[in-house]
Amino acid sequence: VIQQALQLCGIRPDDDEALVFEGLTDASWISRPLKVWIETSGIKKHITFHCGRHSYASLLLENGVDIYTIKSLMGHTNVKTTQIYTHIVNEQKEKAANTLHIENLDL
Repeated sequence: VIQQALQLCGIRPDDDEALVFEGLTDASWISRPLKVWIETSGIKKHITFHCGRHSYASLLLENGVDIYTIKSLMGHTNVKTTQIYTHIVNEQKEKAANTLHIENLDL
């Protein structure tokens, strides 16, 4: 997956001091390439940068990445901020478990 990210972002300059997103004037700038990536992928839903970060963290957690690694990747200073995502994943697990029903089970 990191190769996909590198392809989307482009090749990083050799200069370690160079900015990853040259010309970034304000936080809304990232929405421009994000919009292109979303349209290219065929997604019709309105997705913001915040939604993308949220999905990124949730998907990492759902795929078994530990909370401290996610904390680091998200740039959170406190793991409590990252723990918000565990609540969402736990709700999904509970919902999935509650879809099972065994007929004729006497309890």
